[in-house]
Amino acid sequence: MNKREFLQWFREQVQTRWPTWEVNRCILGDWFEALKRYDVTILTEAVRRHHIRDDPARPRIGKVRALARELRVASVQKAPRAERVINVVTSRQFWQIVRATFPRRRRMALMKEQIKFDPRARDRDPEAYAWVIQERTTSTKPPPRSPPP
Repeated sequence: MNKREFLQWFREQVQTRWPTWEVNRCILGDWFEALKRYDVTILTEAVRRHHIRDDPARPRIGKVRALARELRVASVQKAPRAERVINVVTSRQFWQIVRATFPRRRRMALMKEQIKFDPRARDRDPEAYAWVIQERTTSTKPPPRSPPP
């Protein structure tokens, strides 16, 4: 809240509750510095509670600030928490995405990793599985012999 808003709030909420209390610029500056970070509704409720509970001859800035802090904590705890949207896909969805969008080399690399621990890896991406097996068999075959002279 800026100073202009604070001064208006102060006149409407604080000075009307304590009309005999004389305020100078120094006191207003102290109140502004102590309370500028609070919302108007929280400050109004804090001043109202301070007046009702304590009924002092003049308001206590420490009391108002403590009440405002309590009210802010209570409002934060009561506020509904925003529901977190977690971007999660299932294994089946992941492999559908892989089959539809990934290039051959990347699909093969994923399948090589999947084969290490998943006995049903072939079901995940049969085409990539076939490519990996084909690559393994061609790389393990001995090179073709040249015909005898």
